[in-house]
Amino acid sequence: MGSIMPGYIHTCGNCGAHMQVHERYLGRTLRCTSCRTEFEATLPEGALVEEPVLPTLDDEKAKPGARRFLPWLLLLIPVVALIWFLGQDQSEGPASAVFREEHSVGENATVDTGSGRPVLVALDHEAVGALLTLQQGAVEISVGALMDQDRYIELPAGTGVRILEYANKGREARIRILDGPWQSRVVWMPSRWIR
Repeated sequence: MGSIMPGYIHTCGNCGAHMQVHERYLGRTLRCTSCRTEFEATLPEGALVEEPVLPTLDDEKAKPGARRFLPWLLLLIPVVALIWFLGQDQSEGPASAVFREEHSVGENATVDTGSGRPVLVALDHEAVGALLTLQQGAVEISVGALMDQDRYIELPAGTGVRILEYANKGREARIRILDGPWQSRVVWMPSRWIR
C-alpha cells in the first residue's frame, strides 16, 4: 500500500493527464508532467485536502523510555550493592561494613580495638600491613615479636588522636597522637580501631 500525500489530484485541461499535487505547491504555477502546459495549483471547489492517516500507537509503544529499562535497572541495583559489599573489609563481621561510624580526615577520635586492651600502632606506613593481618586474624602474629622490631608502639585504649589521612581503600589511617607519652607522634593503624 502506497503512502497518501496530502493534496489533490489535478487533471490537465490540455491533455487530460492526472497528477498528484502536494499541498505545499498550492498557490504556485506548475507544469503538466505530460504536455508541459502551465496551470495554477489550487484546490477545486468542494475538494478537501487529504490528510495522511497516522497509525495509532498504544501507550506501551508510544513511551519506550524508562519502562523499557526498569527491569534492567532493578537487576543492576543488587549487583552493584553486592560488588560494593564484597569490596568492604569483613574482618569484624558483615554488619560492621554497613553500620560502622566513619570519621573524616581532620576529625578527632579515640583508638580502641574493642577488647579494652592496649592498641598496637605502626611507626611507618610499611609496617601497618602486619597490623591489618593481626586485625583479620588470618595468620597468627605474636604481638611481642612485633614490639621487638621497634616499628610499633602500644597506646592505651581510649587515647585521643586526630585523623590525618586514609590509605589502602580506607583500611589504613595515618593519625597524630593527641595525648599521653607519645603526644604529637604520627603513626599508622588499621582504620577499624578508630572510634
